[in-house]
Amino acid sequence: MYKMLVIEDEPATIYGIKTAVNWERLDVIICGEASNGLEAYPLIEDLSPDIILCDIRMPKMDGITLISEIQPRYPGIKVIFISGYSDKEYLKKAIKLNVVDYLYKPLELSELIQAVEKAKKACRMHITAQNIPDNNLALNLIQEGWHPSMDVNRLPIRLNESLITVIAKFNVSLDSSLENESITLNRYLPDFQEIFSEAFRKLYVASPLNNSLILHANLPSDPLQCRESFHRLNELFGLAQGAARHMTMGISNPVESAASLKESFQQARMAVHSSFLTGYGKQIFYRDLSRTPFRPSPDLENRFFHQISVNNMATAIDFLEDYIDYMKKCRPEDIPAIKDELASIFFRLNQELKGQEGMERSFVTETINYALEITDIQKYLMRLLKQILSQINNLDNKGRIIFDTEKYILENYDNDLSIQKIADHVFITPTYLCHLYKTKTGRTINQFILEVKMNKSRKLITETNMKIKEISEKMGYSNQNYFTRTFTKYFGVTPSTFRNKRL
Repeated sequence: MYKMLVIEDEPATIYGIKTAVNWERLDVIICGEASNGLEAYPLIEDLSPDIILCDIRMPKMDGITLISEIQPRYPGIKVIFISGYSDKEYLKKAIKLNVVDYLYKPLELSELIQAVEKAKKACRMHITAQNIPDNNLALNLIQEGWHPSMDVNRLPIRLNESLITVIAKFNVSLDSSLENESITLNRYLPDFQEIFSEAFRKLYVASPLNNSLILHANLPSDPLQCRESFHRLNELFGLAQGAARHMTMGISNPVESAASLKESFQQARMAVHSSFLTGYGKQIFYRDLSRTPFRPSPDLENRFFHQISVNNMATAIDFLEDYIDYMKKCRPEDIPAIKDELASIFFRLNQELKGQEGMERSFVTETINYALEITDIQKYLMRLLKQILSQINNLDNKGRIIFDTEKYILENYDNDLSIQKIADHVFITPTYLCHLYKTKTGRTINQFILEVKMNKSRKLITETNMKIKEISEKMGYSNQNYFTRTFTKYFGVTPSTFRNKRL
């Protein structure tokens, strides 16, 4: 909806303008009114109107003076002058100011509507073409030593006030369906620019770059208005529709002036980069990025590949899911190391599969490097694990019962587990389940349940700020002291000592 500010010193004229036209049907809202230029000046900054309907002759500050003052700063506002005087000098000045139309009083309803429609069209054209003459301006502003050749006061942003950088990026992968959509930023640019104008009150510059849009904008000083600006930016995902799942938006911390735009650009780029871990289709603020460094798991050999070698696939799958969840919480700077670790796991799993030892290394590298998200790689790894599981089950049908038993325990360790419940789940008697499990694995079901609870407890102790009492309850222990004794016996140290050693 277009916002229109009415500036007129005759109350009767203002009343007629407001009531004679169904502005809502014209997609226009009268956002404010003023009786002279001095009164209107602060309203223009606060309300960011698209259109100004302005009397020429007014006390204190006339329309010509007002529009001459605001046009350099707000070139996107379209102006319609109204006057009760057929004065050629005023008309000449209005033409020089490049106003949309010049209407005489008493206003004709059809002429007013026609003039507003012209102003709306001019607004649309301005939004579409806004950055064409200077479409490298946002990029140039982050270059060291570069200064705009135009008058700083005519720039659409205020270089000496608080600024942020936003990068909106479409991420193209090997996904053939995405390639068929031929996603390019140009397809969405006009609509995106309209949202940017509303979100930042036209105080922004943007540069398209491949499938990205780099934007610098002045933030409102009011925190509530800031939140509203970011809320408006979320509409970009709605405009992109199905393609939004391939789009991400990185938002920097505010910087004090344009002198620090290179820093804010790097922050926004890091936020976009982190979408590999956090996922796409949303805003990612630099301030929210993880600072946790990635450290390869020391348990990878024993708790993952050893479990596969002894056919404990449920435990192996559980470990992999936990390990990737940990990766997702690490800092984006470590994404290359995370990808290396995933590639290593990929190759090792491939070696476990019979008849597929010849998988090309280039295929694995391409799969890892071109995956949009870590969850895409996780799907590949889980597929390999399922293929390994199928091989095992083809050799021993009882292996499926063991797998289903362990998988049920891993998924329900924090519930009230009993041998009866587990046996019911796998459709055999408790006695036969205990015998089969002991025969196939060399340990009892209760020993496995204890192992799961202790390993999950260890993870919560080292990776969360949960209290020991809360962890005890989550593991199904009603008595914290009993949990502490069990944990101490299993790991050789108390939960508190274990936590302090990892700090």
